[in-house]
Amino acid sequence: MLQRATFLYNHGYTVLLFDFQSYGLSQGTMSTLGLVESGDILAAISFLHAYPDTSDSKIGVLGLSMGATASVLAAARSTDIVALVAESCPVDATRVPGDVPNDQVRDADRELVEDVYGVDITQARPIDVINKLTGRTALFFVNGDNDNQTPLAGMTALYQAAGTPKQSWIVSGAGHAQSYALASSDYETRVDQFFDTYLHA
Repeated sequence: MLQRATFLYNHGYTVLLFDFQSYGLSQGTMSTLGLVESGDILAAISFLHAYPDTSDSKIGVLGLSMGATASVLAAARSTDIVALVAESCPVDATRVPGDVPNDQVRDADRELVEDVYGVDITQARPIDVINKLTGRTALFFVNGDNDNQTPLAGMTALYQAAGTPKQSWIVSGAGHAQSYALASSDYETRVDQFFDTYLHA
């Protein structure tokens, strides 16, 4: 995410990077595929609103893969997110082949997370809440047409289920989370323009 943060910063945005719980230097036991992590995003927003220089700032979020799941779930729980880039976003985070290869693993993960966190990770389904963002969170879906983890059909389903304002971009030849690597200049221009449209309005 450093490259993405850099171009947004260079474009004039204040950028907050943080580790989800159980990632990087943050404490935690395990991933919940975006469900509990959505609360981390809300905590980050609270931090920004408590900081004098950004207390009145409009909030834009860029989430990638599981981060996209967490971002959509967070936006469904908060009116603070004005604009959201959801890149390689799964329809159902518990059905991503690279993370949850089969139903046996899915059931085991669900039981383990429920024992530790008391939540049901099968609720980590952006498709179920994406319509809650209608009219209050602008959406920009980005997906490669060669993505076998979060296939293009999933982005199409999310786009169709979402209300307005919304837009999408299919990156030719890109696999999972490869859109920036394959089309850096175009990616920067499109994301900058998207945030400019909704964060400066």
